[in-house]
Amino acid sequence: MKLRTVLSLLRSGELGLLLSATGAMRRHHRLVFLAAGTSSGLFARLAKGPVPLDRLADGLLADPSMRDGLEAWLRVGVGLGELRAGPSGYGLRGALARKLADPRHDAAAALVEETARLHSVWILESPARLRAGRRFMLGDQDGRLVARSSRLVEPFVCEVIEDVVPRAGPVRLLEIGCGSAVYIRHAAGRNPELTALGLELQPEVAALAAENVSAWGLARRVAIEAGDVMARAAEAAFDLATLHNNIYYFPVEDRMRVLRHVRAFLGPGGRLLLTTLCQGKGVGVDILDLWASMTEGCGRLPGRAE
Repeated sequence: MKLRTVLSLLRSGELGLLLSATGAMRRHHRLVFLAAGTSSGLFARLAKGPVPLDRLADGLLADPSMRDGLEAWLRVGVGLGELRAGPSGYGLRGALARKLADPRHDAAAALVEETARLHSVWILESPARLRAGRRFMLGDQDGRLVARSSRLVEPFVCEVIEDVVPRAGPVRLLEIGCGSAVYIRHAAGRNPELTALGLELQPEVAALAAENVSAWGLARRVAIEAGDVMARAAEAAFDLATLHNNIYYFPVEDRMRVLRHVRAFLGPGGRLLLTTLCQGKGVGVDILDLWASMTEGCGRLPGRAE
C-alpha cells in the first residue's frame, strides 16, 4: 500500500473505522469458532494433546474431497489463536478453548454456542420482525442447548432451594418448567424422602430431563411429563411448587393468573417458590429480555419492583 493511500484513509477517518471494525469482527469470529470447536467435538479430541490431520479427518470429514475445507477451517482456528499447528498435528492453544474442552464446563460451552447460534439471530432479525409484526416462536429455540446453558445460574438457585426444602420428612414437589431437571436433582439429594413431578413445555427438553432422571437413579422418585401447566387440572397434591427462571415464558398480563393456578396445586401449608432474572442486570440479561419480549406466548423479564 502506498503512503499516499494510507494518508488519505487517515484523513477520511476510514482507517480508524476499519481497524475498530476489524477488532470487533475478530472477537466475533473467535466466539463463533469457540462455539464450533466445542459443538463439533474438536476441542474434546484435542484436550489430551496434538492430533494429526489424518486422525482428525476420521471424525470430522465425511467426504475426502472436502479435505481442503477441513484444513481451511482449522487454519481459521490457528489464525484466531485458539489452535496451534505443529509437526505432531493440531492442538489447543487458547486458554478459553482448553477450558471449554473440559466437560465440567459444559454450561459455559453451551452459553458460548447459544451466543453464537441464537443471540446473534435475535439481535439481527428483531428490527425486521418488528417492522413486519412477526415474533419469534418457541420452537425456533434449541431447547436442549438453552437447558444446558441455564445451569450457569445453578449455584444461586440451589441456595434458595436449600432454604425451602427440609433435610428430612416427606415432601411432594411440583416443578413447572423443569428444564434438565437439575434443580429437582438438587432437592432430591437434599431430602431422600422427597418425590417430584417435573412439567416441561418443550418435548425435547422433557426427554432430556427424563434421560437425566434415569441416569441419576431417581426414576422411582421423580416423574417427568411434557405439557403446559395451564392445561392441567389443578389438584392440591403438592407441598412445594417451583418455577425457576421461566416466568417470562408467560405473557406479562397472564402471570398472576398462572401463579394463582399453580397455587391451586398446593395442599394446606404448601409453598410456592419463584426464582427469576430481572431486567437491568447486564447485556446478557438484556438479550434474554429481548428474546422473551419478541417470542410468541412469552413476555419481558420482570422488573426488580415486580
